[in-house]
Amino acid sequence: MTAIVTVAAGEAWELALLQQVQIERDLTLARRCVDVPDLLAVVAAHEIHVAVISLDVAGLDTDTIYRLHQHKVVVIAVVGGQNERRAKALGIDATTNPRDLTGLAAFLTNLVVPVARVSSNSDDDAGDIANGTVVAIWGPSGAPGRSTVALNLAAEFACGQRRTLLIDADPYGGAIAQMLGILDEVSGFLAAARAANSGSLASLADFAYGVGQQLSVLTGLPRAAQWNQLRSSAVEVVFAKAREQAAVVVIDCGFSLESAGAADGATALRNQLTLQALDHADVIVVVGAPDPVGLTRLTRGFLELEELVPGADLRIVINRHRPQMGWSSEQIASTLRRLTGAEPAAFLPLEQGAIDHALMAGQSMREAVPDSPLTRSFGKLADQLGGSMSESSA
Repeated sequence: MTAIVTVAAGEAWELALLQQVQIERDLTLARRCVDVPDLLAVVAAHEIHVAVISLDVAGLDTDTIYRLHQHKVVVIAVVGGQNERRAKALGIDATTNPRDLTGLAAFLTNLVVPVARVSSNSDDDAGDIANGTVVAIWGPSGAPGRSTVALNLAAEFACGQRRTLLIDADPYGGAIAQMLGILDEVSGFLAAARAANSGSLASLADFAYGVGQQLSVLTGLPRAAQWNQLRSSAVEVVFAKAREQAAVVVIDCGFSLESAGAADGATALRNQLTLQALDHADVIVVVGAPDPVGLTRLTRGFLELEELVPGADLRIVINRHRPQMGWSSEQIASTLRRLTGAEPAAFLPLEQGAIDHALMAGQSMREAVPDSPLTRSFGKLADQLGGSMSESSA
């Protein structure tokens, strides 16, 4: 027996649908819901298979559809032709025209539940979405230089004539805008997520800041307290749209990996943004410092990532490496091989003067100090990662 609910916002098609439902023996109407809160309460309390809705229902957004999908509910919208695009953007599974309700009840009866889904995108988009590569930049607590690596890797990818999008997705406060001298207090990432939540996000270019011909940036949260304005469902849409619209997507992540099972409710929700970014990534660059504290945190974080994202392509990058530490790159590599089983992908030298110069100029290393050893190291790392991307897509 297939149980359905309707949220029709007073539209005339509901009566026609109910008449058809009465004819079908394997279909039962569980509830005629009056609004979104009523709908979510019903699916949380009862086993509902299908929700037939109107796009005119107040408060309907991607978060609503996301929560329905979590309860294994297939969502069908009765819409006119002009609203099909919004229905797709919201993540709705299927649409039907109000003038073509004949046979809808029989279709609902035979519907296979649950329906396989990939974020909010239909199968028609799968080929386009697969074209982009997502590189997540993660590192443990202690500020090992995640944002510096993210910005300069993105700049190197863009220099290689790859259409690159850099997303500042650190829920504990973004730094990319300040590093590029962008003084606008409006977060491009937050604005894009709000558009995604309303089903109106068409192009991320409308919210991104251009840095040269091939690089654009979705700036992060100007105030860390704004993390609670980012809904998981909208973030999923933004990440999927980014993969669709850029050849390379670089995501600057937060440090904390605590999930619902290991943290209080608020902390777990805050960290969900980082976990989503890592889940979307094709490559995860794990940034660590070459000192005893930094290597300890790096090792623990690497092993935790292996559990959180099984099978992920993890690349260790040692940042701020300097001979004054008394540890050679081979000694550090040997330690990491023993503790993690992984070989470091790169050792980035500490050049504080060059970093300061780029920061004060509001530029990437390539723009500010193109001949520095650190800039060349970023170039080699980008080439290494870019070669892996080409091999995986071949």
